[in-house]
Amino acid sequence: MSEKNAKNSGPSFDIITLGCPLNQYESAAIEGLLLKHGLNRSRDKSDVVIINSCAVTQAAARRSRKEARQAKKKNPNALLVLTGCYSQLYPRDIEKLVPEADIVVGTAGRSKLPEIILQKLDQKDREKRVLIQQLHKGEEFEEFDAVPKFYRHRPVIKIQEGCNQFCTFCAVIFARGKPRSRGPERIIEEAEAYAASGHREIIITGTNMGLYGIDLEDINLPKLLKKIDDLDYPFRIRLSSIEPMGVTEELMEVMAKSRRICHYLYMPLQSGSSRILKLMGRNYTVEDYREIVEKARKFMPDISIMADIIVGFPGERDEDHRKSMETLRSLEISKIHVFPYSPRPGTPAEALKGQVRPDIKKQRVEEMNLLAEELSMNFHKKLLG
Repeated sequence: MSEKNAKNSGPSFDIITLGCPLNQYESAAIEGLLLKHGLNRSRDKSDVVIINSCAVTQAAARRSRKEARQAKKKNPNALLVLTGCYSQLYPRDIEKLVPEADIVVGTAGRSKLPEIILQKLDQKDREKRVLIQQLHKGEEFEEFDAVPKFYRHRPVIKIQEGCNQFCTFCAVIFARGKPRSRGPERIIEEAEAYAASGHREIIITGTNMGLYGIDLEDINLPKLLKKIDDLDYPFRIRLSSIEPMGVTEELMEVMAKSRRICHYLYMPLQSGSSRILKLMGRNYTVEDYREIVEKARKFMPDISIMADIIVGFPGERDEDHRKSMETLRSLEISKIHVFPYSPRPGTPAEALKGQVRPDIKKQRVEEMNLLAEELSMNFHKKLLG
């Protein structure tokens, strides 16, 4: 069916996704659900525009607002839906800063979006509707009851949500709630569906993947990966970001023995100074991280290790910055994702003393990015031949 004819058979929608693989999965799941309810995907003057927002940094929150405003400006008659982490964290800000939004939904209750949207489209009166469900300890994993629709080569499968690690700089725990795991049966079904349809790489993701199974019986991340590994299709598995303390020997062993799991770990380090890690509320030291890296290389000598680094955290001195650079170089990290520290409203780090001047932060980011290029080149040179 052509896009034009599809538009005639039911309301049309578009989804704009910001942020991490978790958001990519959720956008695909929302799309699958909307298609199941008779709506049609269209990027040309859609009846509904959904912004799946991010708020991990100030820049991400700003971009979420910008995308929402631009979407309404381009298509004034569209029903504008703002969802995701930014919605969950700052619903009051949205009322003032994004009055264009017709529906505001957080990170829970999105399985009901089709009904909410269709009901709203039928109404002549387009009053704003804000549906922010407060996350609580007993929250269950929310299924979307539709196979997520992926157009990209590498589909993403979400296996868990939430975190119990209160890092002083992070608002994600407030946006995503307590840890809750997805049943393994649904995960296996999704993985098999993607593999059977010809996808050759599947990305596994979650808010804090190492916590998978904490609320279930007789399952954890290594056991889940073994189950996916047993599927009889030609595909490989790549893990998305995983916290260092979630990388256990059991996980390393499963990865090393697997026919499919990529020898790749994306482990956020955040700082190469143990003093700063303590201020950040991280649950490891630099030496703990080093031990994990060394063990991983014993299991998988060819492994690629990527790290996140926050530059300019409150209290970071020149000495801490140098330590971070030295740590990354000595660990031979293959790729670094560099973030300048961005204060998030309501987090403990926002009130810490010793906020780093913007010009110093900028200089340190530039130095860290140069190191990232050098380390990436060194890793790739090892692969020649």
